[in-house]
Amino acid sequence: MTSHRSTRRAATRAAGALLLSLAAAAGPAGAQQPPAPPAGGGAGEQGRAVRQRTLYDDLQLFSGVLNQIRVNHADSIDPHVLVMAAIRGMVQAADPYSGVVAGTRLSPEKEKLLREGKLYPVGIDFEFRGDWTGAAPVVRSVTPGSSASKEDILPGDELIAIDSQPVLAENVNELDITLRGPKRSKVKLTFARTRADGSRASLTREVKREALDEGTGVPVATMLDPQTGYVRVTTFDNTNVAEDLHKALGQLEDRGMKRLILDIRGNGGGYVREASQIAGEFLPKGAIVYTVDARKAEVRKDTGRVDRSFFSREKRYPMIVMVDEGSASASELVAGALQDHDRALLVGRPSHGKALEMTTMPIMDGASTWSYIYLNIGRVKTPCGRIIQRPFRGMTRREYFRRAGAVVDTAGRPSCRTTSGRTVYGGGGVYPDVFLPDQTTPLWLVRANEASLPLRWVGLHLQAKGASYASLDALVANPTLAPADLAEFRKLASGEGITIPAGAAEDALLQRTLLGWIADAKWGGEGRYRVDAVLDPEVKMGLAAFDRAAAILVSAK
Repeated sequence: MTSHRSTRRAATRAAGALLLSLAAAAGPAGAQQPPAPPAGGGAGEQGRAVRQRTLYDDLQLFSGVLNQIRVNHADSIDPHVLVMAAIRGMVQAADPYSGVVAGTRLSPEKEKLLREGKLYPVGIDFEFRGDWTGAAPVVRSVTPGSSASKEDILPGDELIAIDSQPVLAENVNELDITLRGPKRSKVKLTFARTRADGSRASLTREVKREALDEGTGVPVATMLDPQTGYVRVTTFDNTNVAEDLHKALGQLEDRGMKRLILDIRGNGGGYVREASQIAGEFLPKGAIVYTVDARKAEVRKDTGRVDRSFFSREKRYPMIVMVDEGSASASELVAGALQDHDRALLVGRPSHGKALEMTTMPIMDGASTWSYIYLNIGRVKTPCGRIIQRPFRGMTRREYFRRAGAVVDTAGRPSCRTTSGRTVYGGGGVYPDVFLPDQTTPLWLVRANEASLPLRWVGLHLQAKGASYASLDALVANPTLAPADLAEFRKLASGEGITIPAGAAEDALLQRTLLGWIADAKWGGEGRYRVDAVLDPEVKMGLAAFDRAAAILVSAK
């Protein structure tokens, strides 16, 4: 989550110590003949005490296995391939998120550009699902407002090719480096998608590399009604997010806002500093935002507290925070802190459950190149002591990712009490106060998006009727399409072999989808988010929960 840069000197000493240990443990194959195993069974059956294995024993075993494969295997196998496989397995056995990027996998040119900050990402967060021997990169979330967010790339899509070449990266950090390139350059990504009915589709999408921190992380701040403000925060991976939110809140307060919906659904996190400052908008000075549980004392000292920056006091109006399975890392800290301090009511679904203190350490690998290890060094807790991270001990990586989002109740979750004594839950994301069921996208809409039908339709529609959309305010005030417009889209879909069922629910979903595309084409991300805010049924459920939000705010005084 956060990154603490280690010195190269310390990393070199650590790598050297490991190499010396391996060298001490290694010896020529067959140099020492082990005793034959007893015929009657193990040592325990003969009454001898079994000595607990030491690290030295395991290093001896490692070197012995390596030498036996090197000398006796039927095929001539490069020892480097074997050692790297062992290192990857060792790191990935530690937890689902740590990983290694070998220096040999980076060209000198790309490593130089990476260090200089001249390589830009695509707006997609991946996670590797499966065991280390067969893990595959799968989309976890798409950054709202990015080029990728307009290309029908969905959570769960498996990345199978980059510019028509197989994916070689073996962890999320290496994949991120692989996908990075010059600003505004494009990369062709091929995905495999499993639809709700079990059918499979292969999709190719071209996405742009871009500086995701150059825009605003607060694309929309609007009034839903005369007293209710709505703010969407899409990322904390931007050093201006807290300041942008502060300005947006000030504008809404000038318009008479008396209560707020803070929407962080799909927010994959970013800078913890920005998250702490945003929580600090609504909490008193000195309030704890998060703590870190770690083995090293210097890491445990990394406790986030509210410090006054560009504002003098916290804002005290009732507040709803909307979260879902796409809310991860730093956004989970915001949600957890506001819930623990009884400052906001959480509405939605359990957050992603990834809150680890990560560090990047360079390691000189002996070939005059630098490799990098991305290592989990601590677990992040909410103020009352909840661990947000989903448990991963005692299960395979495949099982860990398979269970993501599977547990939707509070049974067995770690818990603690808020300022006013309410019980709140963690251990698999931050659990909301008001649980909303997942909105399943129907198959007809999935197939329509795969065929880019909304994009094709909106171009034709705006050519014919673009002048009728005079302003974004007018569209938000009356977000409807004529029946003839819906019929046009149904006809287009039918021509592609896609049948859209008749019915009020289907019309409402189709209208929400098409109006979002119209608003985006005319007014960009702000337009799409404003239109969606007034049509989203989950936002309407959030509005209905304000009585509870006001009640917990009073009880916390």
